[in-house]
Amino acid sequence: MKILITTDFFSPTVNGVVTSTVNLRKGLTARGHEVRILTLQQKEKNNEEGVWYLPSVGLDAFVAPTVRFRMGLPLAVRREILQWKPDVVHSQCEFCTFGPARKIATKAKVPLVNTYHTMYEDYARYLFRFSNKFGRFAAKKFTQQRLSLVDAVIVPTQKTKELLVRYGVNTPVSVIPSGLDLARFRDVQKGELYNSMRSMAAGRKSILYVGRLAKEKNIGELIEYFRSFDEKDLVFFIAGYGPARKELEEQAADLQGRVIFLGVVPPENVPECYAAADIFVSASTSETQGMTYFEALSCGTPVLCREDECISGVVEEGKNGYLFRDFESFERGLHALLESDLPSMADDCRAAAQEFSVETFAERAEELYLSLINKK
Repeated sequence: MKILITTDFFSPTVNGVVTSTVNLRKGLTARGHEVRILTLQQKEKNNEEGVWYLPSVGLDAFVAPTVRFRMGLPLAVRREILQWKPDVVHSQCEFCTFGPARKIATKAKVPLVNTYHTMYEDYARYLFRFSNKFGRFAAKKFTQQRLSLVDAVIVPTQKTKELLVRYGVNTPVSVIPSGLDLARFRDVQKGELYNSMRSMAAGRKSILYVGRLAKEKNIGELIEYFRSFDEKDLVFFIAGYGPARKELEEQAADLQGRVIFLGVVPPENVPECYAAADIFVSASTSETQGMTYFEALSCGTPVLCREDECISGVVEEGKNGYLFRDFESFERGLHALLESDLPSMADDCRAAAQEFSVETFAERAEELYLSLINKK
């Protein structure tokens, strides 16, 4: 098959959508398919083979440094894609590249699939600051409208599927978890970042958060939990970037040396970041899947995460981590992990992530594509 994947975000940007897109492309290519990407040109000019770039402008001042706005669909690009003759178009985003995805699928008379990666109602506060309730309503209506225009929807978890059912989405929805390149996280090269983190820990046990620094991730809550935890021989690493960074740094100013902000970690160094920490932590409930949980588990690093449907059945307490609901359960879980033989948990951690391989991801996507093509 010839598969066109459209996405607002692509390398070198680092986020869950990019990780999912890159891994899907890798898995499908390994299965013998020809996969090309349609995305937005970033600030730094990119020219990767097999990728079409649409002109765009940055929205740094209004949204975030990695968010771009599309400036049209050049006729030459559309003509070239149609001459290539894709068999299916797979949209990864509902905004800037969704329109071109639909136009190309319609013109080529091929199925249009959309992966719903983002729980927009959790981000509505950024656009509708005057009313969170209205923002959630707008997110629901936007989702209904967009997903009514596609032939099939992919979601990474049952949690997300149930949300779309509540929204009244009538398009068929398939649960296909995004895949990970497990080899990257199992055979970790312990380089400069690993050594630096171990040096900063200075013999102390460490907990780690990796991801976007934003209010919906509840990192401030983790900082306060860490402050209240009675174990002083512990360090908290926070890796990532986002609009809440300055606020979080101010919140943790009195914990210097114990709360350490690592900043942006390049994709190639993320595995050694997980490997250098003893425990991965997250208090987010806005994840559709939570790729960072599975990345940490793939590295053999136990997790301590807020109880959430997106990791239902993945975290087995005492085997590969613990779940928490409040400070008391956070404290119990962290104490239990710190008193455990953490290296002995590594095999159970890796086993929990096995289902989320690139190979399984690509095979399930391929099955959906073929069923849609046959219906067409």
